[in-house]
This record gives sequence, structure tokens and C-alpha cells, in this order.
Amino acid sequence: MNRVWTEEELDILRRDRAARIPVPVTAAKLGRPVPATYARARLIGTLVQPHQPWDEASVARLRELVLADPPMTDKRIAEELGRTITQIRWKMQDLDLIGVRDLSKLAKITASETASSRVAKLPAQKPAPRMQPAPQKPSSAPLVTPQGPVTDSVHRADPAPVDPRTALEGALVRLEAKLTERLKNSISETEAGMIRAATDAIAEKRGIDRRLADLGRRSAEALAEKAKAERMKVQAEIAEAPVPSQRRLQDIVAGREEKPALKEPKRATAQPVAKKPVVPATRGVSQAPVSRQSQPPAPPPAPKIVVVETPVAARAEPNLSLDPVQVSGRGGWKSVRRDPARVAAQAKAKAKPTSRADAVDLALAAQAAINRFIAERGVTKTERSGIQAVISRLQARGYIVVQDGDGWVIDQRHRVDGESALVAFAEARGISLDVAA
Repeated sequence: MNRVWTEEELDILRRDRAARIPVPVTAAKLGRPVPATYARARLIGTLVQPHQPWDEASVARLRELVLADPPMTDKRIAEELGRTITQIRWKMQDLDLIGVRDLSKLAKITASETASSRVAKLPAQKPAPRMQPAPQKPSSAPLVTPQGPVTDSVHRADPAPVDPRTALEGALVRLEAKLTERLKNSISETEAGMIRAATDAIAEKRGIDRRLADLGRRSAEALAEKAKAERMKVQAEIAEAPVPSQRRLQDIVAGREEKPALKEPKRATAQPVAKKPVVPATRGVSQAPVSRQSQPPAPPPAPKIVVVETPVAARAEPNLSLDPVQVSGRGGWKSVRRDPARVAAQAKAKAKPTSRADAVDLALAAQAAINRFIAERGVTKTERSGIQAVISRLQARGYIVVQDGDGWVIDQRHRVDGESALVAFAEARGISLDVAA
């Protein structure tokens, strides 16, 4: 998550850039990444990288210096052209001049220059010690004064003059090395602290996992012991139950034997039917059959109640399926045709998005549908500004949008001033204000 730059941090960055303090040191001081500090310094105009174009004369001079004999070092070529060593090496790589010089000659020249510089610095760094004259003993012999010029046997070496530019460069190199060492030490200490914190967090997580596992094992053991105690209690109750008497057992067995007999269906037996002789009817005699008195049906046997002390097994419930069953005819649910547009919309909603852009579009469409649903029912809500919607849509597409004063900086490369420029930038990339709203 990007942290907002405060005014105090910007003032510190401006002061350090004015004092020519390296950007990594300022980043370590502010506790921010080095690339982000470089980017912020460029945005506020405190870090300007000069650009020196290469013309044909400079390229020809570079070729001449690279192909010179004896060969010259990159430092001397950079001093001759008034450029940095990095610029020289990049241009040599572009012109395929990296392997042109004789490296053996260049190494010998460099070694000789280094040795001569060491020899020149040696008398300046270590002056000759002073020779104290030995004490003279008094003697009676007359002193003889030589007529010729007196010459000292010990010549004092005058210190070589020190070049102030060289001394300044050496001091700067030492200061840079010292600052680099301090920066490395601070970075290593920070990394070690982060590693220690991560190690402690991992150890704490392992301890929590271990305690959770112990708690789960203990709860499982407690549940098992509880189930075992309930089982033993039920077995004890069954053992303590009174034994039924012999008469009750006989009644139970008799009831079980009578039940299959009652359940057996009565088979219809074919009985012979007696045919009545046909007699010619006489006049005046009614042909209607003589009605017989219907006998009442036999009363059903009285049900026999049997008391059973043993528990009866529970009846198996019929398997009632809740799935809808197709009904033939017009009333069946299969006869109703579904809306194909609704089916396609449901299938698209259930399908997973293939990319992040599809997911964003789907989320925005869902939000628009929710807003339309709410608006249709008379419920209103506070809408955010259109510019904020455009910024949110740009961020959803992967752009980094940072507000800087009255404008915005996009991806640390593009700066737009004003809302109209931001809307034009979004519309050029297929994001309109209506779609974002």
C-alpha cells in the first residue's frame, strides 16, 4: 500500500537534495524504498539528470581515443570528452568498441601508472627523520676550519607539493566509501531485524498450531469418554430391567403367531353354480324374482391387545424425494418454456471470469444493476463524483494514479493538469465518464 508523502518528508528530501546527500541515504532516513524516493525527487524537481546528446564530432573523437596507441583507460577518455565513465561505456557498447583495445598493453600501462603514483606519494607521506647532531667532546686540539664550501652529508627531502584537486577527490572517495559502508550496515541491520521478526512470527504460529492440535485431541478424547460412559449407562439400565414373566412371554409369542395368519389373503375358491330350469311363464303370474332377506355381515373380531415390554424397532420412513416430478399434460413444469435470454444471463453469471478486466467489468455491471434496482424502488443514495469514478476505473485497469497538487501523476510518467486532461486520458484508453459513473 502506497504511503502518502507528508510535508515534513518532502522538506527533508528537498534539504538533502540541496546538500547533495545520496538518495539511498535519504530513503533509509525516511524509511521508504529507494525507487520511490527517486521518483518523488524527480516529481518535485529536485533530481534533474542532465542529458548530453552525442553529435558526429563527439562520436568521431570517441573512436579516435579508443583506437589510440598506447590505449587509454575509460577514465582518461571520459576526462578528455568531459563526460562520465558510464556514458562512455554505454556509447562504446552501442558502437561495438568494447573489445577493440589491447587489454594486455592497457593493463601494463595501468600498473606502471599505479606504481609511479605510489612512489610519488611515498616521500610525501613519510618525511625523512631528522638527524640530531652527536654531542661533541671538548678537545685541546685546535679546530681546523676548512677553506672549501661546507656540504651537509644528510640532504633533507623537501615534501612534494600536494595537488588540492587530487586531495579533494581522495577525500570525496573516502567519504563516499564511508557513507556506503554505513548504508550497507544499516540495510543489513534492518534485514536482520526483519528476519528475526519473521522467525519469531513463524515460531509463534507453530506454537499456536501445536496448542490448537492439543486442544482438538483433548476434546476428541473427552467426547469419546462421554460416549463410552453413556453406552455403559445404557447397558447397566438394560441389565437392571426386570425379566418378564412366563405368561407374558407366551402372550407375546401367541400374538406374533396370530399376526401372519391375519395377514394371509383369502383365496377365492371356484364353487359350482346350480343352473335353474327354464319354466314357461303363465299368464297372470309376476316374473319378478322373489326378494330374499339380506343377512347382516358378521361383526369383525375384537382386536387383541398385547403388551410388549421389549422396545419395538422404529418403522422405516418411506423415502419421500423432494425433487420435482414431471407431470404430463398442461399442468407439468416441463411444459413451460424458459426465457433463453435469462438462461444465457444466468450461465454467464455462473461462469468464472477469464481475466482481471472481465472480473472488473462484471463487478461494475453488478454494481450498476444494484443501483438501478435501488433507484427503481425510490431509494436514493449519495453518488460520488465523476472524476473519482474515473480514477477508480483507471486504478482497476492497473494504472497507478497519485494526486499531486491540482493535477495527477499516472504511473510516475504521465502528468495531467486538471479534470479535463484526466478525462481525456481515460477516454483515450476506452474509459468514459458515463461508463465509470
